[in-house]
Amino acid sequence: MMGTVKSNSLQKKVIFAILLIFIPITFIEILLRIYTSEHGYTLRLLNKPWYTILPLNTPDRKFFKEENKISPGEYRIYDPLLGWKINRNGKSPPLYYSSSYGSRVTKNEYQNNTIPEKADIITIGNSFTHGDEVYCEDSWPYLLGQFRNKNVVNFGVSGYGIDQAILRYMYSPIETDTVILGIIPGDFERATNIIYRGIYYGGNKSKPMFYFKDDGSYEIKNQPCLYGINLWNEFNLGSESKFFKIDKYYDDVLFKKELLDSFMSYRILKMLKYRYDYIKPSIYLKINNDSNYDYILKILKVFYEKCKKNKDFPIILLLDNNNTFSDRKRYQKPWHNIIKDLKKLGFFVIEPLNNIVKMHDDNPYSIINNDGVHYTPLANKMIAEHIQNNLKTALKN
Repeated sequence: MMGTVKSNSLQKKVIFAILLIFIPITFIEILLRIYTSEHGYTLRLLNKPWYTILPLNTPDRKFFKEENKISPGEYRIYDPLLGWKINRNGKSPPLYYSSSYGSRVTKNEYQNNTIPEKADIITIGNSFTHGDEVYCEDSWPYLLGQFRNKNVVNFGVSGYGIDQAILRYMYSPIETDTVILGIIPGDFERATNIIYRGIYYGGNKSKPMFYFKDDGSYEIKNQPCLYGINLWNEFNLGSESKFFKIDKYYDDVLFKKELLDSFMSYRILKMLKYRYDYIKPSIYLKINNDSNYDYILKILKVFYEKCKKNKDFPIILLLDNNNTFSDRKRYQKPWHNIIKDLKKLGFFVIEPLNNIVKMHDDNPYSIINNDGVHYTPLANKMIAEHIQNNLKTALKN
């Protein structure tokens, strides 16, 4: 009888211990699932792209558009050499219109088929150079042309890394004497990815990448850029894809499925480990001897040498954005290392405008548009004036 009582008591303790473990785990699992949501083919925690849960889901075919389904009037289109570019005579009203050679222009200049043999200045870069969220007349390249009474051609393209921006210059149909490369810190990370915004963040467009050999020479990987069903097939291959392994942030954990993936908590732990292993402080800060920093300098050296060969004057314009506004509060001089190394390469560097930072600290929306990312018309005007003041020294006029 005593043995039976002890046995029942032990069973109760075991059941209680199991419940003590099971109930909190179940609660956590339910809570985590409540706070996850789908975005394209990714699953995100707290609706944050940097909390993309691993492994990545197999994407739906609908996220990969075919080239032959692009209409002639679209503004941004697939390009086999660049990944994507501004279309010729494209439009996305009311803000965006392009020329017959794929540069951003005003609505009044739209469908003017005159192609200039030469531009006084060509600007290249990402959305901050393109002038996202403002009219062309309010973008800093256009305003710079007005201030200087010169022909400034804007080849900025949203989403570009420095590698694509440099290639855009190298493939330009128009000659110039001066080229300005506008850079925000994120452009460096983009140059290390073969997928727009990175595989981890759920990009569905591929881009070219520089590959440097031991002898110092280089080749461009992923040209023509994978697109449509061909890119979708690589996602279906997942960890078996040789294509994805070119990406400097690739790891098999992005796609590898395991038995414990049934638990959301386990998937989130994998995501956190991946972020710890790969997602470091921004490359431009040059922290902990980041090998990606050296890779970026090699790309910029290619740009400098190409400009010199073409007898073009290369200028680097460093632009503050939300990342650097935050970095300035943690680091005394976040741009210091990259400015020093750019000058060592031979570039004329236009350093970030301090007034932009001060005004952002006082009132963020005076500098950053309602989209929460890009410059306001006022900020664009300040940048154009800043460039103009620097060019008086650089170009002696």
